[in-house]
Amino acid sequence: MSKNIKHIKTFILTFALVLFTFSINAQEVRVVDNKGTIQTVNNNTVTTSTTTPTLPVENDVWFDTTNNQIKIYDTVDGWKLITSTLASQNIYTVDGALTSSRILNGNTNNLTFNNINFLQLFSTFGTQISSTGGTMQISSGTSSQISAGTTMQLSAPNNIILQSPTEFNNTLLDVNNSAGTSGQVLTSTGNGVQWANSRQNTVTKTSNFSTSTPATYSFPVGYTPIENDFFIYDLASGEHSTIYIYNDGAWEQIAPTKASRIFYPPSIAIDASTTGSGRTINLYTQYTAQFNSPAIGSAGAPATIPTYNADELYYYVTDYDTSILTVNSIDNNGLMTYSVDNTPTNDNTIINVVFVVK
Repeated sequence: MSKNIKHIKTFILTFALVLFTFSINAQEVRVVDNKGTIQTVNNNTVTTSTTTPTLPVENDVWFDTTNNQIKIYDTVDGWKLITSTLASQNIYTVDGALTSSRILNGNTNNLTFNNINFLQLFSTFGTQISSTGGTMQISSGTSSQISAGTTMQLSAPNNIILQSPTEFNNTLLDVNNSAGTSGQVLTSTGNGVQWANSRQNTVTKTSNFSTSTPATYSFPVGYTPIENDFFIYDLASGEHSTIYIYNDGAWEQIAPTKASRIFYPPSIAIDASTTGSGRTINLYTQYTAQFNSPAIGSAGAPATIPTYNADELYYYVTDYDTSILTVNSIDNNGLMTYSVDNTPTNDNTIINVVFVVK
């Protein structure tokens, strides 16, 4: 009986050795334990070195002491880096370095960082923040700072709007990349702005009676008139000063204020062929009728002449033949009431009418 047991043990041991030899290069080995049960065990190795292990098998582990990294062997991808799976070790708790480029695709989802005390972005070559379909907003409860090592460019398809007071603490360059000089102002070039010498409209007054136009007057050295400059000739006592304005590159004379308010309406026919009282004629409508429908105008002239409203004018009859007519009154709308006392011997009488702009 003991002999048979001895033979059985020998058989089992031999079988185990053969099975182990057959599976020496596999990831798993099946062996028979001392109770005669077949068990599956792993034959993976764990290597600690600075060099890559030779003849690795699936799931071998390598502690790479050069980079202090843990790697596992995959027959398809080779040695793969193992990253920590602990919740306490991630990009928020442990510093790290990218080994290659990475892309975070939001797939129309939002990315929000809340309650961050300080956010820094450092870039070796450039930083780009863009919005293709909406609004991009960078705000801070106290102050925000955006800076660049060399040049920063802000661009938008339409306008860049500054909605708050803006402070410039350094040089402001124009389209010519010039900072200008002290006292210069920014002026429009049509396509941008550039620094230019400050120019303000001037009013120049002279009593140089021998000169007829400002173009022949000796202006101060270096003076060149700009749009809307004024030039006044202070003439002799009792005469109106002559005033010019610089318009579209030339001096144009402006009529004196008093003279510009007074004008004569067109000729008005008054029937004096018979005598009678209580007759009326509207001086204003006679004036507008002729100005709105002139008999003829020069080439290119508008079809009508500009007129004032009735309540913008004062109406006067400065003289008339009192032996023929009696002008009783003129109301605020230009309606004149008169009588014909006698018919003129030559069928004609004259009255002078003047309008004054209020």
